[in-house]
Amino acid sequence: MYRSLRWLIGVLAMLVGASALAASVSVLADDPSAIGRSTAFFQETDGRLTLAEAAAARHDGKFLPGTSPVLNFGIGAKPVWIHFAVNNPGNAPVPRRLSIETAWLDRVDVYVQRHNQTVAKAHLGDRLPYSQRPLVSRYFVVPQVFDPGLSEVYLRVETPDPMVVPIYLLSQDASRLRQTRQELSYGIVYGFLLALMAYNAILYFSLRSSRYLRYSIYLATFIAMNVAYTGHGFAWLWPESLKWQQWSNPILMLAFGISGLLFAIRFLELRSCCLRVHRFVLGFCITGGALLGLAILLGSQIAALLVAFSFALLFSGLMLALGVFAVRAGQKPARYFLLAALAAMVGAVLTALSTWGFIPHNSWTFRAVEIGMLFDATLLALALACQMRAGQEQRLLAERLAQLDPLTGLDNRRAFYDKTSPLWAHAQRHGLATSVMLLDIDRFKQINDAHGHAIGDVVLKDVANALRQRVRQEDVLARWGGEEFIVFMPDTPVEAGSALAERLRVAIADLRILHARDGIAVTASFGVAQKGEQHETLDALIASADASLFQSKQQGRNQVTASLA
Repeated sequence: MYRSLRWLIGVLAMLVGASALAASVSVLADDPSAIGRSTAFFQETDGRLTLAEAAAARHDGKFLPGTSPVLNFGIGAKPVWIHFAVNNPGNAPVPRRLSIETAWLDRVDVYVQRHNQTVAKAHLGDRLPYSQRPLVSRYFVVPQVFDPGLSEVYLRVETPDPMVVPIYLLSQDASRLRQTRQELSYGIVYGFLLALMAYNAILYFSLRSSRYLRYSIYLATFIAMNVAYTGHGFAWLWPESLKWQQWSNPILMLAFGISGLLFAIRFLELRSCCLRVHRFVLGFCITGGALLGLAILLGSQIAALLVAFSFALLFSGLMLALGVFAVRAGQKPARYFLLAALAAMVGAVLTALSTWGFIPHNSWTFRAVEIGMLFDATLLALALACQMRAGQEQRLLAERLAQLDPLTGLDNRRAFYDKTSPLWAHAQRHGLATSVMLLDIDRFKQINDAHGHAIGDVVLKDVANALRQRVRQEDVLARWGGEEFIVFMPDTPVEAGSALAERLRVAIADLRILHARDGIAVTASFGVAQKGEQHETLDALIASADASLFQSKQQGRNQVTASLA
């Protein structure tokens, strides 16, 4: 009986050992995946445990197996102990790099044991100066040589931030390759966003439109936020600023959300189109800032992070709602804005949820906010370009309308001078024959008095159409004022100008303006003048044509009078 019991215990021990060996991580595999499923963890509940107490808890079966490649315990989680075994089946020591690829963990204690003896330990975390890290990396990387056989690795992780613990065990070459690929991808993201930021800053200084400044600030705050939570900021910008490292994530997250909303209300012109929505968005920003400020005053990082993450999620939804509102309001650039807000919202929500621990954490979900922001930045740049183009079209239309007579659609006096100024200068330089024609509708006041101003307007429009159809392409036709019209005829002697005037006179005389049962007959008097030595200015030539027009009126109307040079 005793021998049978000893045999059973030996078999069980062999099974347990085999199970432990099967669950261990082999140093020869060099697997680029996170090893969370090969780990077990235990969260402290009654104060800080020592390494010996944590090891005892594991032997007592209190550790729970990891169920996902990346362990995630959420915001404000209690300190956690993580254990995994490393197997070196060879005969020679093998160097490896143990990497925890989360940049914001406050404390990371690493212990390596063999035969229940601690053979190596390291203390890391962003509560320690960056210069004290064993290897230059934005993550927590420990170089370790694993002797043949089985080694036990214990990690203790403590942070008020989201406790995301992606653990990798890689060779030096694989670790460098992984880091190079990551930095290259971040370089592409930062380069693209910095270029957009600089371009829009230049547009702001050139055009003085605050929408470009706000968009540049929006991009800048995203870059700053991204630099902070990826660890690039601690590595590059503030390696000794431990206090800022603790608070940078929530502060920059909130700054990013607020800058995005301030850009949105300017881009969508909410102050002018919907003041209530404008005030609501400002109130939302002020509330978020006040809550974060209160958390900072109380020294509660957990509260600050909860405020920041909640604000980020609500910010994404609010940006989408503003886009829908603007599209329904009929703003053309708002379609780009809506698509941009949707892309940014999906990315931000995925990253926030993966970091918070609600969905699996991996490279795609963690960096979804960057992918979404690339789409967001591109679409918003297109929206700004669309808005700029629409603004230019409106300005061109306004300028065109400012040069058109609204009743007849002909050029007005301002447009006449703008168009004839270079033609007059050319004629002066080269001594070309140039003529001007003035015409006046006969007895127009009587038409208004007898038939009303509405019919008078019809007369003006019909006469204008008759003139437009018959003047030459090179001529400049305009309404001069009231019932007067003017035609500038470049490279035209007075004889040809008089012939054109006669054709126009006949065409106007043939018009019948329909009114009631009878048609209203209309005639016009014409005056034509050719440029001569006495005409130093265009106005002087117009005055001569006006004098000829006066003669036509004096001689009985409905005729053409020409003034020779």
